[in-house]
Amino acid sequence: MSAPSEEREARRTARASASPPPSTTPELPAQGEGSRKRTHDTTEEPSKRTRSSVSLSMWLSSSGQSADPEQLPAPLTCPAARIEDRNSVFVGYVYPLTTPSPTRIGALLDNLTRVVHPAIPVTQLPPQFRHSSANHRGSTHDMYAYRVLQLKPGRTGLQGPNDFGVEQGQDDDGEHWGAEKIMRVIRELGASDVLVIVSRWYGGELLGPVRFDHITNVARAALLHYLDHEALHERRTQLQALDRKIAVARQPDAAPPAPDPYDGLTEDRAKRLLQARTKTLQMLQRKAAQECP
Repeated sequence: MSAPSEEREARRTARASASPPPSTTPELPAQGEGSRKRTHDTTEEPSKRTRSSVSLSMWLSSSGQSADPEQLPAPLTCPAARIEDRNSVFVGYVYPLTTPSPTRIGALLDNLTRVVHPAIPVTQLPPQFRHSSANHRGSTHDMYAYRVLQLKPGRTGLQGPNDFGVEQGQDDDGEHWGAEKIMRVIRELGASDVLVIVSRWYGGELLGPVRFDHITNVARAALLHYLDHEALHERRTQLQALDRKIAVARQPDAAPPAPDPYDGLTEDRAKRLLQARTKTLQMLQRKAAQECP
């Protein structure tokens, strides 16, 4: 196994084992509901470093990479990650995140504001937002939490999962205690390398503590959808690798076939196909071994 492959395997193992116990922050009464003020929770663990939000102008001045939000990946969401209650709308999103840098997080937040939110159909927004221009239909709050596996200082990633530590942080964006609910979901599901955002459009009526249930539920729905998507991506990659090995075993001198995209793949079908492909490859390898002088 090559060094990059070993590091990827160690990172995968570390990701699977990085699941700290859920937070016990109590539910609090409505506080600051409906007012927008981006703040930052300075109690993040385990890094203990305060991360401030990054505006697009700050990002443009500090980043050497392209500042075009349209070049960033689209976040994943799903119908279950949207809740409407008394004209307030909550939507959960998940971006992949492999570095906890403020530059990257700021860029993804700008992508959400400038690209994703303007594309939402107006019928999915509270009435008071429906007659605004696309650039003025942004959410009232974009609270978020992230959790990322990072190499420990002086480590290479080749010595196993202990080479990695967890960095995490969160921002309420004025919806006090909202980000803690998102972080709790991330921990409960044992997820890492993710930025989970819950956008809220405030509809003018205070919801009280039930809003925390909405934040939790849309964050969980979005993250479960993302984790299922990532699991299928991994299965698809495994199937394509087996297809290449089978093609070589059958015709060593032939050009490799174009990879099958496996459209419409489900978890059950992927498992069946992986078992079938593995058996086929083993049979071809045994046959080749018997034919060798």
